[in-house]
Amino acid sequence: MMADAKYVLCRWEKRLWPAKVLARTATSTKNKRRKEYFLAVQILSLEEKIKVKSTEVEILEKSQIEAIASSLGNANPLS
Repeated sequence: MMADAKYVLCRWEKRLWPAKVLARTATSTKNKRRKEYFLAVQILSLEEKIKVKSTEVEILEKSQIEAIASSLGNANPLS
């Protein structure tokens, strides 16, 4: 469930980035019965803080985090 997610994948600068959810906010739309939900997130590898629509993120599962960590651990350092 998106409301409980602590980590998400969010689109920023045309790429998907792993990010930590800092806060959730709701904003009224022109249709008074509907609200838009936003997440304040911190992109993990860049320490960049941004605000994204909740519809533009995916919940980051533990298996995805492990796969990212594994691929980073296996990456060869540049000489």
